[in-house]
Amino acid sequence: MLSPVVNIGGERERVEVRKIFNCLFEHENNEELIHVWYEDLDGNIIYEKCTDALQQKRNMTYVELFRDYQRVWGGGEE
Repeated sequence: MLSPVVNIGGERERVEVRKIFNCLFEHENNEELIHVWYEDLDGNIIYEKCTDALQQKRNMTYVELFRDYQRVWGGGEE
């Protein structure tokens, strides 16, 4: 089975991923918004903070995402 592919930095780099999210999530306690891009093949969730002007990609585990955050916008399935 082929994995989905996302383009990072335009067409320069293509990355195989386990799942594409492209959703906004809000932290349950401090209302921090994050944009979740995808789950990589190692099981890490790749996201960026909405307030980060540099748009640095960060990662967390699937459990951390659904324990601490709630989806507020976007498609994809849990």
